[in-house]
Amino acid sequence: MPPILLLIALIGITAAAAGAAALLRKVRRAKLAAIASSWQMRFTAEDAFQLTPRVAARFPTPGAADVVVKDLVYGQESDGCFRYFFTVEYTVGVIRTKRRRSAVAMLVEQGQSFSAITLSPGDLPVADQYLWLYGLHCAKPKQPTG
Repeated sequence: MPPILLLIALIGITAAAAGAAALLRKVRRAKLAAIASSWQMRFTAEDAFQLTPRVAARFPTPGAADVVVKDLVYGQESDGCFRYFFTVEYTVGVIRTKRRRSAVAMLVEQGQSFSAITLSPGDLPVADQYLWLYGLHCAKPKQPTG
């Protein structure tokens, strides 16, 4: 194969992969925005409240590095506190065994204090991790009928 054809093929494959990744990101964010709306909360893809330093300081995984907060669902509750659901990406390991991990977490801000970080189970799809955390901490028990 001539080198120019190989170069064109590699550029085409790279462009297709980048397009697919962007499409998947858009679909995930649309799904999370719909979830936030159904909870009467708001969604932002960025860390608009600069939670990353607070999350890094309280993160429950020892040795987590390069912590990044994204895909933030947030809202103010009736008692005035703010509840945040977000995807957190972080690196664990040392030297050769470094691995990048991702999880969905929840944090509550009340005045100037923050709660401990609650992580969802990692074996669920991302949208289901948000739903699991919401169900664990926010879903109100149904009143018995009759």
